[in-house]
Amino acid sequence: MRLLRTLLILVIVLLVIAGVVAATCPADYAYRLVADRLGAIRLAGISGSVWTGHAASARVFGQELGALDWHLEAAPLLSRELMAHLALSGGEVVASGVVDRSADGTLSVHDATFRLPARMAAPALDIPALELLGDIDGKLTQARLHGLWVDDASGSLRWNNAAVTGAAQAQFGDIEATFSSAPDGSIAGVVHDLGGPLQANGTFKVSAGSFDAEAKLLARDGNPQVIEALRYIGEQQADGTSLLEIHGVLFKLF
Repeated sequence: MRLLRTLLILVIVLLVIAGVVAATCPADYAYRLVADRLGAIRLAGISGSVWTGHAASARVFGQELGALDWHLEAAPLLSRELMAHLALSGGEVVASGVVDRSADGTLSVHDATFRLPARMAAPALDIPALELLGDIDGKLTQARLHGLWVDDASGSLRWNNAAVTGAAQAQFGDIEATFSSAPDGSIAGVVHDLGGPLQANGTFKVSAGSFDAEAKLLARDGNPQVIEALRYIGEQQADGTSLLEIHGVLFKLF
């Protein structure tokens, strides 16, 4: 009995020590252990602990995104689940959300929001004569990651104060897109205007490695600035609309 009691006390002490070590383990040391498994993600200026930490710089595919803060939940670890609250700030992209890694290795994101300048979406639209103005607000209700592909995703995007400058200057108003996963595993969505000078209606589809989009654009009430801008966007149609068709490769965006 004395031996059993001694072993039990020893186990409890070891668990306490392990908990203290985990709770106070410097974040920069932990990052060095896993850095080679984070793919295109690179962090610098790391401080804090594994549980609550800060990185002064976060880069993805070489693109500087700003500072990253995280808080790791302890309770889910009891069921071999990893749950972290992430917040990105200080740079052109502002974002926050919850990342969850289940016991079977499935990685998911939910309740995420983000904002970025519209010009960062320029590679997707490929309109070299015009610069995109305004900001894009996004909401990712949920998304599940399998390897390098996202499925079971749903959310929305809103281009606020959409406008262009360059070869032409025009205000478009606000434009919204909603998306969700399709039965074939792709992500499909629709685009429409919210009543501004530009009338827009379109669809898009994102599959592994590529994306396709099509939209009909028209100057509402014959807005002359929008008519001029549409000369540089898509193909002019007989009915006065402009047909914008995009076929691209996702990885070229990075």
